This record gives sequence, structure tokens and C-alpha cells, in this order.
Amino acid sequence: MVEAARRQTRHRVASLLIYAALLGTVQYWVVSTGFTPNENAIWLYSGFASLLFGSRLLNPHFTPPADAATNAFMALAALIAGSLVVAPGSADAVLLRAIIALCAVICVISVLVLLIRAPVGAETRPLVRLADKAVRGLGSPVVIFTIVILLCAWLFHRTRADEVTAILSAWAVIVVLRPVESVLSFVDWAREQWGVVRADQVIGAIAAYQSPGIVLVRQLGDSSVPRGTPMVVADNNGPWMLGVALNYVGRDEGNLLRVLTVRLPEGLKSRISKLPKARGTGIALALSAAPEELADVPAIQWISRLCGVVVSDTNLDYVLFEVTEDRDLAEGRLVEARIGDHHVIFQIIDGLTREEIVQQKNTYGYARAKARKIGRWDAEAEKFVPVKWLPRINAPVFLLDSHEQAVSPGAVGHFPSTNFGVGLNISDAVTHNTAILGILGIGKSYLSIELVERMIADGIKVICLDLTDQYAKLLSEFLDDAHEQQLDDELQKAGGRGKAEQNREEGGTINQFSQKLAEQLRAFVVEDGRNLRVLNPAAFDVWRQTGFKDYKTGDASMASLTPTEITAIISDAALTVCQELGMIDQARVCLIYEEAHSLVPEWNSVVAEGDKAATARSARAILQGRKYGLGCLLITQRTANVTKTILNQCNTIFAMRTFDDTGKEFLSNYIGRDYAGVLPSLEARHAVIFGKASSCENPVLVRLNDHQPFLDAFRAAHPVQPLPAAPAPQDEPEPAEQANEVDDQIPF
Repeated sequence: MVEAARRQTRHRVASLLIYAALLGTVQYWVVSTGFTPNENAIWLYSGFASLLFGSRLLNPHFTPPADAATNAFMALAALIAGSLVVAPGSADAVLLRAIIALCAVICVISVLVLLIRAPVGAETRPLVRLADKAVRGLGSPVVIFTIVILLCAWLFHRTRADEVTAILSAWAVIVVLRPVESVLSFVDWAREQWGVVRADQVIGAIAAYQSPGIVLVRQLGDSSVPRGTPMVVADNNGPWMLGVALNYVGRDEGNLLRVLTVRLPEGLKSRISKLPKARGTGIALALSAAPEELADVPAIQWISRLCGVVVSDTNLDYVLFEVTEDRDLAEGRLVEARIGDHHVIFQIIDGLTREEIVQQKNTYGYARAKARKIGRWDAEAEKFVPVKWLPRINAPVFLLDSHEQAVSPGAVGHFPSTNFGVGLNISDAVTHNTAILGILGIGKSYLSIELVERMIADGIKVICLDLTDQYAKLLSEFLDDAHEQQLDDELQKAGGRGKAEQNREEGGTINQFSQKLAEQLRAFVVEDGRNLRVLNPAAFDVWRQTGFKDYKTGDASMASLTPTEITAIISDAALTVCQELGMIDQARVCLIYEEAHSLVPEWNSVVAEGDKAATARSARAILQGRKYGLGCLLITQRTANVTKTILNQCNTIFAMRTFDDTGKEFLSNYIGRDYAGVLPSLEARHAVIFGKASSCENPVLVRLNDHQPFLDAFRAAHPVQPLPAAPAPQDEPEPAEQANEVDDQIPF
């Protein structure tokens, strides 16, 4: 804009000089008296000189009242001087007085307008506004000095036809034809046609506008326009826009090319006049521009990542976009769209095909993807921050570049093909309970092993209830085999069949086992420097008395405890120990229920009748344990067979591949039906994470850490601490010789 203003000023100065030379030539060669100051020179010195300076320099566009008063006064002075040579009482004198009166009236009214108009704001008085409008028009240099020139030509030159012809011709050239300005403008335009930015090909006419930001171009010819081709969308009824070719969307009397439009960069705006003007309807012109001039246009710079445009039905949680380029798109991939000033990340969770009618029976088929809003990435906090609102319709959607996944010690996994990690607050994962759900062989155990390592590094005591003995092998660095064997032997010694008692509650070995277990867990949680204890509920032989004691035989019917019942004893003991230590906000102890469908089964999946009550006891311990720092990690491949009393208390969920309808229906309440629908097609080592412990507020699909890379990264930051020395075994005192068993049972 500044350059254009300077160019116009140069044009006015050049025209002023050329026209002044023309006037001097006419006065010197045509007017008989030449440059002698007399009535024959009034037209030159007063009329044309003031006309040129006024219309070319002082008032090229409009005339304010102050300039109107000046113009009228100068004309008035020149005419009064000329009246000295006009015969008094003649018709010429009457005409002259009339023009002098007109100039005087314009001058006076202009001064009055300056005095009485409102100094600030809009003028609302009709008479003042009419007077202001009148003096601006009549006091302009073109109007007032045209009157002066025509009057001088009549009064002083009418006897010389050649002088009148020359003067009026000069007036017509300067006021009406303006040839110098036209020639200078044409020269500038011609020079600009060889600029850097030019239109070298008409792509086609605009067939439709899909506001905001999309136009359909009916292409001329049969050549294909490559995706990402820059162009100028020229429209006589609106601002010209920069266009980017997206894809073809069918035929309508020619191929329909969809073009994404954005505002013209500042570097192109100053030279946009170099492009030819559109005629009739809007057209699209291929644009040749230097790369640096398009550096601020993401749609061009990121064209390799542009995968679609936002379509209708997008809401605050999900973005729907029409796919224009499906290369590398897949469930779980991240895409990016702009919301306000932020680049917001979305995760693809679904897709479907659609078809629309273009014209008559011509149709256009395309894919529509659905992506869940994740937020904007905060590099300092290494987490996603929520962003409110939704992207505008037709906004471009970009696929995030694929990167090799780098394991971060603080991340439990990463978004597929990116380095955006998903963190986990391990204390919240324990106190508010966590579940890992999925079919066999997809990485549940390795994920739980990773979570156990994180718990140990955070100082949380971990009690693994494992029927498979897998944890003892994979976490051997945290276990002293000799010490663990000693503790197991003590529990085994406290178990066994036991003896019958008059009170059935005291019969068997259930009480002795519970006491010994509570004693060991108390030492483990409070005194022991170890953080991991692995127990196999199926490995202990514990009995309870089910019938009354027979006085003759001294025996009673007994029943061995199932793994579910021993699990309940362990859960009760852990709760008791935590209650003794008092309330706490942080995690203190975590119970790991591996193969939870066998340890805490649903009421309709129990093996023995006593398992129902046992599962209820374990559930009660978990329900009451949070305020004492006790929580659980539940792992199962059969969601339908696990007690929902505990499962519903799991605030954080790792949902892996699953097929059963019961499991998907249950998980849909946590992660939504969209993510639940993705579960059957999840790859191994992939999971949908949602809950209080996750660093993301919404459900997200992540690629979990591989086991060995995780160990290499995590143990470098959290090295395994050496285990304390195992205490020396103590010999238990021999039990005192009991009195006659029959006599001991005599009630008196």
C-alpha cells in the first residue's frame, strides 16, 4: 500500500510538469501577447496554474471546506483584477459580476461551515451538512477554475479563434482526457507483467462456493492438477484468495477440483495487481511464486501431511473429516486441526464410506474418519492440555508425522507412530484401583510387571497373588528366594488339616494361617526393607471345620480352602495391617490379582459355594482400603467372570483386545462405544487407557512399551536397590505336652 501511494504521487508530479509545459507552449506560441502579465494571461497564471496545483497536488481526491474557501478567494482576486479592462455596464461586465458573486458566496459559505460545524463527531444539522456538501463540490479546483478559464476565454480571447481553440483544447486534455496519467498507469502495468508473481495458466471457472474456505473449480482441459498446487482464486465480488488444490470430487460439465482457500500472504498482496483481472464469474489461476512467499501457508508447507477437511456433525469431543488422502491413515493415528490459536491433536478411532450426488446420477464416494479430541501438547509438562470448542467446518486436517517410538521412563506407552507419551500417576493407579482387561497372549502380564516396577520404585509395597508363578520369575531381582521360601514354609507349617474343635470356628488351621499371614504382612509393610511379596493362593493347604466334633473319634468333617478363600484371607490381612497404620492419601500397599476371574470370581462363576462369601470379603477389603492406602491391580482375560463389585471400583482401565460382548459392553461405559468398538481389532501391545491415573483426561489408544526397552530406560533412572540380608531362622519352641485330648474336651 505504501509503494502504491508513492507511485501515485510520482504520477501526479510528472503529469503536473508535463501539463505545465503544455500550457506554457500554448501561451507562448498561440496567445499574441506571450508571457506579458495582462488580461490575456489570466487564464494561464490564475486558472490553469491553480487548476494543476489544486487538482494534481493539493486536492487530488476531495476538497475540504478550507481548500474550497482558498480556491474561491484566489479566483475572486483574479477576476476582480480582470474587471478593470471590461467596459462598465456591458453584458460582459454583468457576466463577470455574476461569476465574482458566485466565487464570493462559495468563499463566505466555506468560512461559515468551518466556523459552525461540529469539531468532533458526526454533523447532524441538515443545513450545515447541505452547505458542506455544496462547497466541497463547487469549490473544487476542477469546477471553480473551469468556470474562470471559460470566462476568460470568452471575455479576452473570443476575437481570436486560434487562441480560444488552443485554450479550450488544453483544458479538455487536462480535465477530461488526462492522457499523461493513463499512459503512466499503462507503463506501470506493462512493467509488472514481468514480475516474479504471474498467472501463466487459467485452471478453470469457479463452479460453487462451500463456505468457509472451500471452492469447487470446473477445470478447463483434461490435464491433471497435482495435489498442493498453489493458485489464485480471483473473484470480482470479493477479495482474491490463495488456493491450494486438494482433490477431484466428481464431474459437472467438467472435472470438479476442490480447492482450499486461505488469505493471501502479505508478500503477495502488494503485487496482486500484476495478475490479470477476472471477467464474468470467478476463476482460478495457476500461481508461480517464490517458495519463501508461501512459507507462512500451512496448507502448502504441510501438503504432504494434509489428509482431509472438517465436515458437518463435528462436536466438542469428536472431529469428523472427509479423507482427501488416506495414505498411512489407521486407527490410533493422530491428526491435527486448528481451534482458535491452538493446534489441537485428535486420535482416529473410526471410519466409514459415504456417497453424495454431484449432478443428476453422478455420484462422489469418499471416506469419512472420526477422531477423538486429545488436546494440545504441552512440551514442558509432557502431557496433553484440554482445549475448549471445536474446529471450524472445512478446516484442513493434518496427519502427524510418523516417528520411531522412543521409550520414556515416565510414559507407560506412546500414541502410535509418535513420540507423544502417556504418563501414569502410579499412586492414583493403586489407591483408586486399576484393571487390565484383554484376551490371552496380548501383553497383559508384561504390562502388569511394568506397573509393579513403577510401584516398587515409588516405595509402594506390592503383594502379588499369582497362580502362574510368572511374577516370581520376571521380578526375580526384587526377591530373595531363600527368604521367600522361608516365609512360605512358615505359612505351610501354619496350615495343614489341623484338629477338630468343639467350636467349629476354631477348628482346622484357618485361624493359625490367618494369624501367621497377618504377622508376615505386618513385618513386610512396616519393618521389612523389601517391596515385593509373591503368594500363590493355590499352593497353600489350609482347612476349615465344617461339622461338629465327634466325641468318640475326636474328629469332624473338614474342607480345604479354595484359592478364592485364601485370596480373601490375604486381602483381609492386608486391610488390617493398613488400618493399623492409619489413614493416608498416598498409596501404601497394592494387591495384584493375576487371573482375577479365578481369585475374585463373579457370583455365577464360582467353583465352590464358599467362594461367594470369600469374593465379598475381598471386595470389602478393596472398598474400604483406599483411605488407608490399600488398592489393587486386577488382571483378567474374562471380564464377565470377574466380580463387578471390584471391577466397578477400578478407576483406571487398560482395555486391550477383547471379543466377548459382555466385556465390550462393560468397557463401553468407561471408554465409550467408539473405543469399545475398536477393541476387537487392536494389535498386541496396544491398549485403550482411561482413568484418574492417566495423564490424558479422555480415553486414548496407545502403543504400550516393549518389555526390554522399558527395563533399559526405566532402570537407568530407577536402578534396582539391593535387598536387605535375610534374618536368621529362629527355632520354634517345642509345643508343651498336651493333656489327654478327651479330658480337655470335658465341658466341666
